[in-house]
Amino acid sequence: MRVIFLALLLVLNAFLGYRLLASDQGVFAYVKLREECGRMQDRLAEADRRARDLSREIRLLQFDRDYLKDTIRKRMNYLAQDEVVYVFPDAKTDSTDPHAGAATNANQD
Repeated sequence: MRVIFLALLLVLNAFLGYRLLASDQGVFAYVKLREECGRMQDRLAEADRRARDLSREIRLLQFDRDYLKDTIRKRMNYLAQDEVVYVFPDAKTDSTDPHAGAATNANQD
């Protein structure tokens, strides 16, 4: 009787050891879930920061006319009525392009 009881305890210990270490509810799964939880908290913090930034920008666009004008000018390349745009050719222009340097060739005539 005592031997059977010890055998049952060994089997129970083996089963519990397997559940503790190797199953999907064991220690290693717990460690993996903790790491994933940390990553998700970082993503949540980043999303919260982004939402605050966007809310701030929305408030500025709604109530600050100067900010609205500057944003339109930067993002949509608009000009004020009294402004002039000067376009300078890049130093890396292709010499085979017939339009490259057209302004400089016209000035040489």
